[in-house]
Amino acid sequence: MFTSSSHNTYLLAWQVLGRASSECYTHVLSKNARCVEIDVWWSSKGPIVTHGYTLSRSVAFKAVCEAIGEAIFDDHWPVIVSLECHVPIAHQDELVDIMKGAWGNKLVQEPLDGVGGDTISPRDLKGKILLMVEYYPDAYCQEITGDSEAFDHDSCAGTEWDEVSELHYETDPVLKMANHAHAKIADSLADLGFYTRSMKPIKHWLTEELQSPPHPPNILLNISESSILAMLPHSLSELIEDSRRRIRRIYPRGVRLSSNNLDPLEQWRSGSQIVCLNWQKFDLGMQLNEAMFAGTAGWVERPSRLIGVSERKVKLTCNVIGISSLPRPKDHTEFTPYVHAELFSPSKNLDWRSEHFKCKNVPEDGADVMWNGRFEWEFEDDDLTFIRLRILRRELLSKDEQMVVFCARLCDLEQGWRFIHLLSMDGRRTGATLLVRFIISGI
Repeated sequence: MFTSSSHNTYLLAWQVLGRASSECYTHVLSKNARCVEIDVWWSSKGPIVTHGYTLSRSVAFKAVCEAIGEAIFDDHWPVIVSLECHVPIAHQDELVDIMKGAWGNKLVQEPLDGVGGDTISPRDLKGKILLMVEYYPDAYCQEITGDSEAFDHDSCAGTEWDEVSELHYETDPVLKMANHAHAKIADSLADLGFYTRSMKPIKHWLTEELQSPPHPPNILLNISESSILAMLPHSLSELIEDSRRRIRRIYPRGVRLSSNNLDPLEQWRSGSQIVCLNWQKFDLGMQLNEAMFAGTAGWVERPSRLIGVSERKVKLTCNVIGISSLPRPKDHTEFTPYVHAELFSPSKNLDWRSEHFKCKNVPEDGADVMWNGRFEWEFEDDDLTFIRLRILRRELLSKDEQMVVFCARLCDLEQGWRFIHLLSMDGRRTGATLLVRFIISGI
């Protein structure tokens, strides 16, 4: 199954500066994110959650754990907590005590009776928290280096650092790092990861089984965006086959300092089940994630193509009539909006633009605009085809401004005449509705 997942959940904005808050966990879990991330470090004030060695602020580890526990209820589908542990082994028992105290019997602390790792289903774990604990094979016993997400060798690259260097922050708790090997995870902590032990890829991981023993059972692969993209498209079929026997978690490259997102669709099509996104920015990646998981419990069954069923050729016909209550841009009573439709399919991406319509003397409650446009597309559908409709404001001397957006998985579209609700470019409801008609037919 695909799982709605958040990367560096604790951050409010950029990846390298700004505030951290336990309320971020409350927010994303309320939106049915089912995998969240904690980067925990030992500091002069005890365990804290922060993006280590950046200008990001911190939040107490205990406050984060309490926020997660308070956001999960018995009828919720399970939540995976990805723990990136930078705490010396001498202090890891304290982490275990904090998590047990905050989560109680919600935390899966041992194998469930009669439920093995190869037969477990999210339905067996409703209301539960699964802790994802890293595992380091003997060959990877080394000091903390670039194998960690927090130490991605790309994380200090890019011109955006020029914007960061002049900012100043009050002193945060001092990080205390011991020269401890990555392989040293306390037994008490490792035991909590029975169903979800994560591991960075080792040589030949795509073609070899990770036998237990010597490895722990239920290994989940934790792979960087850069590493997985280097394998596409030439290893696509092997990646899909691998995803049928184990779970992969994909996390973003470190150069995404402003919290922009990778393309989750490319990762889903390769079979990766947990694709971590920066929920701080509602860009195309997050719009696709919203479309994938809207109306679900945060877990979605993988499409038939990934279990051996072929694609089908379809035709989509769409009439775009007009919009009601289009929010007026700030400081603009006159503007020229148009519709930009985009299709993301396995065979090709398609797009269409409506005519421009000039609005004058627009009141504060927004504009009503008529386009009466129509388009037809023919394409291969693999159950991972998405459509996006955006309203943009035309600019003569700069990039056109995005105003509102609708994004949906093609198989979730209701055919016929519909009023669709559009979101703002930060993912909030706007009250704007677009009158459209969708007709989908086989060819």
